[in-house]
Amino acid sequence: MTNPTRAAGPPAPTPPPGDGDRTRPGPARGAVQRALHRFAERLAARPKTVIVVWALLIAVCTPYAMGLDDVLTDQGASKVVPGTSSARADELTKKAFPHRSEREVTVVIEAPDVRDGEVRSLFAELDGRIAKLRGTGEVERTSSAYTLYRDATAAFLTQVRDGARAAADDPKGRRAFVDREADRGRVPAALAGPAREAAEATDKAAVSRIAGKFAAATDWRDYPLPVPGDAVARLISDDGKSALASVSYTDKAGADPDVEWLRDTARDLLADSGIGKSAEVHVTGELALIHDTYEQAEADNSLMESVAYVIIFVILLVFFRALVPAVLTLAVIGLSMNVSQAGLHLLGEQVTLTQFTVTIMTFVMLGAGVDYSMLLSSRYRQERLAGRPPREAAVHATVHAGESMLLAAVAVALAFGATLLSPVDWIPPLGYGGLIGIPIVLAAALTLTPCLLVLLGDRFFAVGRDPLSDLEHKGAMGKHLRRTAEFARRRKVWIVVAFLAATIPFALLVAGNRSTSDPVALSPATDSRDGFETVAREWGDAAVMPTIAVGRAESGVVSDGRLTPEGQAAVAELTDRIAAVPGVASVDSATHPFGTRWSDRQLADAGRLDDYVSRDGTLRFVIALDGDPYAKAAGATVDRVERVTDEAGGSVGELEVGGTTQVDRQYGSALSSSFWQMVALVSVGVFVMLMFTLRSLLVPLRLIATIMLSNVWAVGLTVLIFHHWRGEAIIDDLPIFLTVLMMGLGMDYEIFLVTRVRDLLRSGLSQEEATMRAVVDTGRVINAAGLVMAGSLGTMALSSTLMLQEYGAGLGLAVLLDATVIRMLFVPATLLLLRKYNWWLPSIGFRGRRLDKATAG
Repeated sequence: MTNPTRAAGPPAPTPPPGDGDRTRPGPARGAVQRALHRFAERLAARPKTVIVVWALLIAVCTPYAMGLDDVLTDQGASKVVPGTSSARADELTKKAFPHRSEREVTVVIEAPDVRDGEVRSLFAELDGRIAKLRGTGEVERTSSAYTLYRDATAAFLTQVRDGARAAADDPKGRRAFVDREADRGRVPAALAGPAREAAEATDKAAVSRIAGKFAAATDWRDYPLPVPGDAVARLISDDGKSALASVSYTDKAGADPDVEWLRDTARDLLADSGIGKSAEVHVTGELALIHDTYEQAEADNSLMESVAYVIIFVILLVFFRALVPAVLTLAVIGLSMNVSQAGLHLLGEQVTLTQFTVTIMTFVMLGAGVDYSMLLSSRYRQERLAGRPPREAAVHATVHAGESMLLAAVAVALAFGATLLSPVDWIPPLGYGGLIGIPIVLAAALTLTPCLLVLLGDRFFAVGRDPLSDLEHKGAMGKHLRRTAEFARRRKVWIVVAFLAATIPFALLVAGNRSTSDPVALSPATDSRDGFETVAREWGDAAVMPTIAVGRAESGVVSDGRLTPEGQAAVAELTDRIAAVPGVASVDSATHPFGTRWSDRQLADAGRLDDYVSRDGTLRFVIALDGDPYAKAAGATVDRVERVTDEAGGSVGELEVGGTTQVDRQYGSALSSSFWQMVALVSVGVFVMLMFTLRSLLVPLRLIATIMLSNVWAVGLTVLIFHHWRGEAIIDDLPIFLTVLMMGLGMDYEIFLVTRVRDLLRSGLSQEEATMRAVVDTGRVINAAGLVMAGSLGTMALSSTLMLQEYGAGLGLAVLLDATVIRMLFVPATLLLLRKYNWWLPSIGFRGRRLDKATAG
């Protein structure tokens, strides 16, 4: 270790030629640099004041940052696209059939035989515990094989009670009535005791309790009352080893119903039952799947952040060759993250935010913040090497690096801002994180870092090994960069051709890949996923991912929540027509409750079938498709179903088709259209910004094209790794997520390089000299910044959630490719090929013509 240099600095080595040389006249500054110069001078005049302001801001923000989790939702945003038929079907279902909406949670019991007494008692006790939530209005209803047998028993006992009360006024006479009914065989012998109790019951609730005790104590395989076998088959598997219980939450339970309470309660009951070693219990359903995924993502965050900080710290140590700047850089980012989390807290009180919002913001801020700080502090070192005193070096570094930082941050803000326009609900919450985090980390880098440089001077680089030496131009890295620049100069045509040729197979791979939005395939290994897979295995995919047709019935079809005779005929005819559609396995409706037509007598005995017809006259058809609901064939089947339901509008009512397959199709369509809209918006915004800032038409176009090139390579490699190697599904929003983020984040390196080329041109160098010199000047910081960004974002691949794994791998690869081979070879090759045309812009005025002349060589 060497002692840190005094603030005044040692005699500087002979600086490399260029705009850092104080013997040359200063290069002409643009409007942005002039504004930054005034800003930097004010910062340098009051560094302690700036630091105190930040300290006060952090103190105010800390309580809000600590309470961020309170405003995050565990349910996230739906993939149902507003304004589509699936959205309308979803709203109708929530209103008319709330117990069959996405707020229905399923408890799955697996045991050697779920009809044994221990499991029956477990279901009875679970229903009793949930009854408290029904009392508070948080739960709409519960249903299971236990409630099916209990309710059938309660209905029978109620009839006996009504008969006994009509036959006698005294308890003795009512018991005698029951005994006579038992002797005549009208009351099964096994039910004689409960029937006597029911005859003396004071109300229906007491009858239900008696029926519940009997249902829990009696073997369902030899039950004394008839219970529809089709109904039982929906709740108990054919082999008797799995059983289901559904719990339907209401809006009173809030946006995040307490799924964990239900899971813990079921597990406690299983442990108390004495069969815990031979049985399992799971809680699943859409609510549980999303809840578990977000809970797992939050648990993964600490690991991912820890790894990211270690990676970043090591790279900073290697880059600066000093301890203090590495620590200070991370401290500045950590403090700015505190302020950003407070901002998210305030925003979360107005909009939906999820754990993924925080995850994306954290890793984007880490990557971008380190990039900005590295660029500024390394530029300060170059200015010191050029002979400028510390204060002046800090000002100049802020001016030159600040312009690149501002342009890069605006590009990132445009990318994240574009996400707010997406009709897909889950995308805007990701955008909020970037929109808040990037400006704050930029502000910290542009204010705190220069102030620390002014106050500390060269002590900023303390505790290191020659940290103020010319790291860009000397040593192995400098030699490598010079060889790279020379190779790009000699083989510029072949480099461009090779890069474009290599893009073709990746593009074909991406175009030919089929992605998915299947929440189960993309979710981590959790309890809800295990339960979901059990249900799908025992009852088929259609049981958990059906297609739904729902809508208001025409006049005369429904009366007081029941089908009229005319309605029965119309609904039965439509059900048969839908069932006849190729690709449809079965249809449940108010006339076909379990996929087969019921007789008028059966329908009359069943009473209200409130799973299929509501009191307000809404009809619901549950359509099971053959095969995978996410397959292309399933989409074609839904198209045919829609044509049938449209034709039936006059006789039954106008029906909206929703459900798993329809949501997936419409989500995919909205994702595709919003993808191109966002790409167009960001491209136009970045193009206009850079065209006027850099005074060039071709530089912004090439920048956008190279971002697309690195994205195609990254997505192609992600498909190879996850799909072809690991056999995993590819999330369908990976390309949009990757492209939009890289449209912002990936521009940092192009902007760092091109602004350096422009500054060197303004200093009088030719296009070739400026390009080759810029590769050497910026190559080290771009490579290091790329490693930091790739390491930060790439740590998401450590998540147990497949979605974050693919995001992390895709972004990490894209950044790494962009910061190395693309910026170090492809971009210099194109700059050298286009020469003066890089800076061509019609009618740019006198200053633009002067730059054209400077680049003519």
